[in-house]
Amino acid sequence: MKKCMIWLCLGIFIGFLTHSLWMNDKINPWKPVLEETSFQYLEYSVEDIIKGVQTIEEDLKNSKKEQPDKILHHTMNLLLKLEYYYLPITQVRQQIYDADRLLSLNQVQKAKDNLARAENRLSRIENSNENRVIKKAAARLDTLVKAAILEMDGPREQAVAKLEAAGAYANLMLLKGELVLSGVDDAQSPVK
Repeated sequence: MKKCMIWLCLGIFIGFLTHSLWMNDKINPWKPVLEETSFQYLEYSVEDIIKGVQTIEEDLKNSKKEQPDKILHHTMNLLLKLEYYYLPITQVRQQIYDADRLLSLNQVQKAKDNLARAENRLSRIENSNENRVIKKAAARLDTLVKAAILEMDGPREQAVAKLEAAGAYANLMLLKGELVLSGVDDAQSPVK
């Protein structure tokens, strides 16, 4: 009985080992899922909220109520930050991530197109803003995106590294958003 059990265990072990070796030859590379990403629902919501707040703000100015006017002014500033900074940078970050996924799927031209859209968005942020810190941050991210585009036709590892750097910088811009929006330069900031 013991001998039978030993042979059975040995047979199972050999079968498992053979199966493992056979499966290693058939491992497929990772295929990322790529979904069409849109932020239109956020943009439309923000635009509608801003219009509503502007209407209420005008009504309050006519009635000379101070406290609600301050609250509405603060709310309006938050919505403008969302519309002109956080949403565009979030869209750029998503386009960078999608370009990375497209590159993994060997769709180099689509990846380049995604990065070109990110570049266009960054140019609009730079050109439509008076805050020099925002301009500087957007210009730096734009430089990283351009570097990633240039590496697309080269070795994959270099292109992936450039995409990772651009994605990490976009994340940093979002995490340090209030600092960037305040106009405080990184050199003056205690936060690094």
